[in-house]
Order: sequence, then structure tokens, then C-alpha cells
Amino acid sequence: MEPTAAQLLLVAEECLARGQPDKAAELGAQAIGLRPESLEAKALVNRARRQLARQRRRGRQEERLKEAAGLLETGNVAGAEALVASVLKRMPGHPEALALFGRVKGRRLAKGDAEAQAEHELAQMGQGQARRAAEAARSAQAAGWHRKALLALRRGLRLVPDDPELLELLRQTQRSLGEQERTGSRQQAAGAQVREALDRLKEGRLKESLHLLRSLLRQDPDHQRAQAAVQEVRRAWLARAPAPAPPAVAGPPSPARPVPSPAPASPTAPAPSEAVRSPLVPAPSPPAAASRPSLLGPEEVRRRLAAGAAIVPPAAPVPAAPAVRREPPPEIALPRRPKGTPLLLVFGSAALVIALLLVLTSRPSGHPAPVAAAPTARPPLPAPASPTPAPAGPLAAVDPDVRAAVETTLAGYARALESQDAELLARVRPDLRGAERERLLARFRGAINVATDLRVLDVIPGKGVVVVPVLRTDVIVGGRGAPTAPVEETLRFERRDGVWRLAGAGR
Repeated sequence: MEPTAAQLLLVAEECLARGQPDKAAELGAQAIGLRPESLEAKALVNRARRQLARQRRRGRQEERLKEAAGLLETGNVAGAEALVASVLKRMPGHPEALALFGRVKGRRLAKGDAEAQAEHELAQMGQGQARRAAEAARSAQAAGWHRKALLALRRGLRLVPDDPELLELLRQTQRSLGEQERTGSRQQAAGAQVREALDRLKEGRLKESLHLLRSLLRQDPDHQRAQAAVQEVRRAWLARAPAPAPPAVAGPPSPARPVPSPAPASPTAPAPSEAVRSPLVPAPSPPAAASRPSLLGPEEVRRRLAAGAAIVPPAAPVPAAPAVRREPPPEIALPRRPKGTPLLLVFGSAALVIALLLVLTSRPSGHPAPVAAAPTARPPLPAPASPTPAPAGPLAAVDPDVRAAVETTLAGYARALESQDAELLARVRPDLRGAERERLLARFRGAINVATDLRVLDVIPGKGVVVVPVLRTDVIVGGRGAPTAPVEETLRFERRDGVWRLAGAGR
């Protein structure tokens, strides 16, 4: 069975602690092969390479120490002292260099001449400078400036290489810098992954760029550069997608032209001759007009027959169509309730009249009537609250209805987990089956305190579907289960009946 990436990283950390950076770098490279987006593996490889470079420098300095020891054995104290001083300048606190420095110093002070006396006075002066360097290093450490503390300690150790206080402060500072190096290596690996994702975005490989950024956000959800890069990928995706064609808008219907009806002929007007009269197209009459009797009298009919004119009965007037009353929409045409005098107003008026009568009857005759107090000015209304700022992150650029559905679902989901409410969990997560919900709540049984953090990693729109990857982090105090790493879940929202809802388990 091949080891997993986590097992390889654990063994690599042990190799780094034992001083085997070459083997740690090899194991880290194998872990990167299994998980190419792992920040821990990339950071470990960087630390192993730096430690390997330090070991090589240390090896060169140890060769110079061997040369200094040979010079000291031959009696060349000055040459040995120069080599030891150069080694301690580059590697302060080196145990072999400090031991050799003590031997050189002992031989120099053992002479007992004027040079030894001057060396003793210089050592006393160096002690005072070492104290000042130690104070400067402590102040820098308290402020969190470990690099500045290291520089102050190096200056003090150049004067007094074997001062115990400075050496202890040096070890503390190096431990703090080691922790910073671990954090810095992880940040450096994350920055390199963001730059790689942006390079792929410039090349037009949007899916690969988004995959790199999402894998980074799974490991570090608060990485601001990765969040901003995801927004850039989304904007590029939207700019590349073709815009939908605008729907065709039908124009308003042209108004119908009114057909003028012919005016009825006067019964006393003489009929014009056929040569002068222009042909008229009679307007269509309703079917019932054919059975109507003529409105001409018998004398008029006889007179027209004698003159040889055609008998044209007067056109019956077309009754005007009744005006169609437009009804208001159903939501507006509500039944009006009969208005009556409110009972509270009646009681208030009666109480006011009774109070006025009591005041008038109880007032002495010699006192003037009370003057009504001037109306007090109403206090100014408070300024309207500023609008709620737009949400940041992946939900900033989505449809407001989708954002509201996602926020409501996540709030109910977190509340159901923290309160261990199975019914609420079934309502807010219909996509989970009963066994899955029971298995999810089993980890929270018997917990003293529960806190659930849900973060949206991305919003992937589709045709009537929106896929939302979410990173869930549970903090359980006193529960049955062991602490677990953050879990990524995928929520699928569908638009049904005009409302965005979480898809059920059967969909």
C-alpha cells in the first residue's frame, strides 16, 4: 500500500527535525506529485531547500574551524584567532567555534604581559556593550521585530562572542524566526499558486485558473488575493459568454378607423337626378334591418313613382355600441368596508368634553381662564440609516434572489447543526437522506458547545440551476467524535415556481 500525501509530509517533517533536508525535500516532492495543489507540501519543500543551503554553508565554516585548530596546535595564535572570529561572525553561537575561541582567549590571557592586561580591559568594556545589545534585542523581541533583534545580537556577539546572555537570546530569536519561516513558506507557496492561476487566466485557460484558486481557498479560505483573483476569473468568464438576444417587443396595435355612417335622407328633400347624384356605397346594415318597414309615407311613394325616381328608404340609424366599462384588476377591486366612526375616537371625544366641563365648573370666578399652552415643536426625525453594504466575496456578483436563497439556506443549516435540531435540518437540507442527516448530527451528540462556520467558495450559474460549493468548519467542544478538518459540500439550487430552492434528494 502506497503512503498518502499526509503520511509523506509527516515523515518529511521528522527528517527536517533530525537535520536531513535532502530526504525531506525528496518526500515533499513525492507529496506534491500526489497532491499538486497542497500548500503544506510546497512550503515544506521550500524550507528543506533553505535548510540544505544552510547546512552547506555550515560545512564550509567547519572546514575553516579545522584549519584554525591546526594553526593553534602549531602555535599560530593570531592566525587561529582570525579564522575563529570570521566563523563566529557568520555563524554566531556555533559550539565548536566557541570552544576554539575559549582556547585562543585562554592562551592570550595566560601570557600575563601588558598585552594581556589590555585584553582584559577590552573584555570589560565589551561586557557593557553586550548588556546594551541584550536590552536592544529584548525590546525588539517584545515588539515582534525578530529580524531586528537578530541584528542587535550579532553586533553584540562580534564584541563578546562567548557572552551567555546573548547566546541564550540568540537561541530564542532563532526559534521565533523558525516559526515565522514556516508561516512565510506557506504564504510564499500560496502567492506562487495565485500567480500561476493569473498566468493561466491571461492565457485564456479559465477552468484551470479557477481550479487552482478553489483548491487554494479550500486550504486557506481567508486568502484575500485568491478571493480577488476568483472575481477576476468570473468577470472574464462573463465577458467571454455571448450576451442573450433581447426579446422581441410587439408594437401597439394600430387603431381601427371609424367607418362613417350615411346620414338619413330628409323626407321632404327632393330626390336629385341620376346624372348629378354620385353613387354611394351603402353601409352594411344589421340583418334585422331588411325586415324593417319603409319609413316613407304613401304620398311620397306615389310622387316618386310619378317622377320615375327610385325609392330608397332612409337608412336606419345604427345604434351606438354601449361603452365597455373597464374593470380594475382583481387585486385592486376589493370590497370596500363601510366606514364608521371609530369607537376609540368616540370615547376620546367624550372624555375631552367631560374634562373641559370639570375645569370650567371648578375654576374660581376671579381667576382668568387658562391659556392653552403653545404647541411644542416636534423633534426632528432621525436620519435614515445608511443602506446595507453589498456583500463581498463570491455572492457579490450574483442575482439578488439567488443570494437571498443561499444566505437563508446557510443560516438555517448552521442553526440546525448548532442546536442539533433534526426537524430543522430536514427542512433546510432536503437534499440529504435520513441516514445522512443522522450521521451528520451524531458527531454533535453530547457536545458542550458547537460552532459551525459556512463559507461560500464559488457560485457556478447554469441553465435554471446554480451550484454553490461551501466549506463547512465545525468546532465541537466535548463531543463524541474527534476533531475533523473542514469539509467541502456542494449545494444545488433550482428555480421552481419562480423561487430559488435547494434541490431535493431525488433530483
